[in-house]
Amino acid sequence: MRGSRQRMGLTRRAPSLCRDASGAVAVEFAILVWPVILLLVGILQLGLYQYTQVQLGNALFDAASGPSEELGLLTGNATTYKTTVCTRIRILPLATCKANLLVEMQVLSTVSTTATAITGTTFNAGASNNALLLRAGIPAIRILPFLPVMWAKGSVVFRRP
Repeated sequence: MRGSRQRMGLTRRAPSLCRDASGAVAVEFAILVWPVILLLVGILQLGLYQYTQVQLGNALFDAASGPSEELGLLTGNATTYKTTVCTRIRILPLATCKANLLVEMQVLSTVSTTATAITGTTFNAGASNNALLLRAGIPAIRILPFLPVMWAKGSVVFRRP
């Protein structure tokens, strides 16, 4: 008899337990906070990639439009040119940038018409009045290690004086 009374009391209280909302906000917050954090980290990662891409493109354009003697372009010195580019990419430390930056320069008439990866092996200054293709690529900063590496790439065509 007593057990049936306890069960009846529980069934009378069941509707009030279903309406109890204490802790619901905490559960909803726990469910939604991780996707929101991942979305914000993704947006920040994309912003860092875009910033690196713009800085690299600007450095290539400045090299092609400015005086090339001190940049190492006319002498075919890739190391000097890497230092010049890396000083303009402010988001990366200089040593890391120089170690990871891939730079190529080729006479435009010798460049393949198919898509080719930037390997950083060719740095040919060409002769006077040659049209040159200058390409560069550098990995952007990764915030989380499980995100894929995104390479900022740029290229510019210019005529050697």
